Amino acid sequence: MDEPGQATVELVLCLPIMALVLGFLIEIGLLVGDQVRLWHAARETARVAIVDSNPDEIRRAAEHGGLAPVDIDVDPEFADRSTGRPLTVTLTYRPSGRLPLLGPLVANRTMTSSATMRLEQP
Repeated sequence: MDEPGQATVELVLCLPIMALVLGFLIEIGLLVGDQVRLWHAARETARVAIVDSNPDEIRRAAEHGGLAPVDIDVDPEFADRSTGRPLTVTLTYRPSGRLPLLGPLVANRTMTSSATMRLEQP
């Protein structure tokens, strides 16, 4: 029995599902890339913070990775620093979804990353 057009109908039925799966994979890949950039930004921010107490330089180092706006938490505060103590920098980033239909699903996520290094200069 010959059924012309069966392959076309199957393709039409499967194509939206495949497009949705591909979109999810792309969005997840973008989120993983953001997380890796956040890890690198936290380490770079900690490197700057252990030698420089200028908040503008610390913010510039955090935003140098291309993720903005980023919330920055430096512990200990500038007044409590002493050479040799650990300094922890925690960055918090809220990604915006990039794909039209799938973006709102990830828009409410919060990513955090922290790095700890010893203070070189108070």
